[in-house]
Amino acid sequence: AEMVVGITSAAGVIALLDDDDSAVKEYALERLDTLVDDHWAEISESVSKLEILSEDVSFVEHELASLLVSKVYYNLGSYDDSLTFALGAGQLFDVNGRSEYIETIISKCVDRYTELRVKGEEQGGDVSTMDFRLEGVVNRMFERCLSHGKMHQAVGIALDTRRLDIL
Repeated sequence: AEMVVGITSAAGVIALLDDDDSAVKEYALERLDTLVDDHWAEISESVSKLEILSEDVSFVEHELASLLVSKVYYNLGSYDDSLTFALGAGQLFDVNGRSEYIETIISKCVDRYTELRVKGEEQGGDVSTMDFRLEGVVNRMFERCLSHGKMHQAVGIALDTRRLDIL
């Protein structure tokens, strides 16, 4: 009988973030993404390293770093920060995923988008301050609803967000 031992600490993987080699950092991020749900508290102690990687657009996996930061902030209960970094994760933030994290951040995204749309309408239709990434997530939500035949949900989101073009 083979005994499987679970990882009890993410410290070794976190230490790889200090390596000079980008490939080692990329590997560390991929491993941390599999560990973050169980080891977010430990990873949170190094969130500043992850934030630096997420802001470095020349770093190949900056979107994965953003996703990790988002998940850490989510677990810390800092949903606004979590949303900000989820938006920085681009397509890696999978609106089709099924987790409490994804559902919560999508909800925050739709709320923020709605708030900005309403404010824009009140200012004569000016949506120039709209974060295009928010709209991207909302559009992906519409696609998800429509592809899964959830017309009522799509109509509800369209009405809430004042996106009559969807109807």
